[in-house]
Amino acid sequence: MKKILFILALVGFLASCSSTKIYPRIKCHICLSKTDGILLLPLNWQESFRQLSISDQNRLEAMILEIFREEGFTNVALYDQMDYELLKAGIKDVNDPIQRANINLELGIPYLLGLSLGELRWTGNWENSDPSDLASSTYWENDTQISNSLRIALMETATGEIISDYAVNTTIDGLPIPLGDGESMSLNFASLSKAVSISTRKGIKNLVNDCEC
Repeated sequence: MKKILFILALVGFLASCSSTKIYPRIKCHICLSKTDGILLLPLNWQESFRQLSISDQNRLEAMILEIFREEGFTNVALYDQMDYELLKAGIKDVNDPIQRANINLELGIPYLLGLSLGELRWTGNWENSDPSDLASSTYWENDTQISNSLRIALMETATGEIISDYAVNTTIDGLPIPLGDGESMSLNFASLSKAVSISTRKGIKNLVNDCEC
């Protein structure tokens, strides 16, 4: 029983063993109103996000929209959820300046939000897990660490100008456990997708705070 309680306490402690640093590439220079329209570009448009499963991508997109709504934003949506409205307004390619500007002119959405995933890696030796499954919980030995880097950028639809751009880096360290006789092991029950989720949540909250009126 004591062993089980120790493991449960350990798992709870591991949830707090993450560290996130946010680096502003472009500090937000607008006043973002809670009624301003924000259109989230699909994560799978970025090849880097295809390192994660479709379900993980969908979960991250839902989380981003939920954070904005929790912060009081009333007009946020995922690009894929507005296919009909976009096509009706003649918008098929957001890279085309005229079509992108029409997102604001025709639909009243002044901002696009885009994310890209950079380095995503782990260090340590795999034990009792499949390293090809990025979504699975992991169990590693010997100096275990999960890390990722994420870019979050907000763009004006009318001009194509990047008005805020952040690099977000998260690491999740394993916890060294002494085994006696000078031996120890490192446990890490997190996953690569968990590190991306932490970066995304903290990065979006930082954007909201930085652009706050």
